[in-house]
Amino acid sequence: MTLMAIDTKSKFSDSITQKHDTASYPKILLMIPTLNEEDAIEGLLVEARAAGFGDILVVDGFSSDRTREIAERAGASVILQGFGKGKGCGVRTGMREFLRGSAEFLCIIDGDGTNIPSHLLGMVPLVKSGEADVVLGSRTRGPREMDAMDMLSLASNLVVSFLLGMKFRRLFSDVQTGYWLLKRRTVERIYPTIRSTGFEIELELFVKAFKAGLIVREVPVGFRRRKGSTKFSFMLRIRNLYYALRFLAY
Repeated sequence: MTLMAIDTKSKFSDSITQKHDTASYPKILLMIPTLNEEDAIEGLLVEARAAGFGDILVVDGFSSDRTREIAERAGASVILQGFGKGKGCGVRTGMREFLRGSAEFLCIIDGDGTNIPSHLLGMVPLVKSGEADVVLGSRTRGPREMDAMDMLSLASNLVVSFLLGMKFRRLFSDVQTGYWLLKRRTVERIYPTIRSTGFEIELELFVKAFKAGLIVREVPVGFRRRKGSTKFSFMLRIRNLYYALRFLAY
């Protein structure tokens, strides 16, 4: 697969996977929220295993396809999300399950194949060293596959990221990312306050982390074309813009 400017065999990708192996950090839970991702989930789980993730939780939003069956066959733990419909409900369910377990760190990626599991590994040293409580991956700063993100999505994301970053006097480029790494104490502090049901979950995680006085960092990550059809419609984009304005005033 060839990425814009850098491919998956590049020095950028190799340095992440070679220097940071999750075998050194066994107490990581990788959580993947899904909804009708049968085209992507098997390959994504194979990649995650190859990257060293041993504890993988798929939180499914009542898929009508074979997503759950494929994920279970690939060795992931699979549960149905609570709280209602939408990605936010899936993420909240995964956070709840994480707190019920003993893992020290929670990694989150999207289930549509756009995110590269090994790129989460570059985030781990920041939380292990105490340099960050929350790390998010910037798809706008990292290598992107051709046509993975259209210009409207790129522009709106940059604007929302800039405005929310300036709210806390910081510069961020991708607060609506699907890549997250959170410490246990971070999840313990913000989980009780999270109310998002849909795609606005990333905006809320970002704002609530800063409001809680946590250290938030951003690192470049890769981004690929999704497998299957997108669920992020024009109306959902408008909904996210509405929530971005709400969180600016929060």
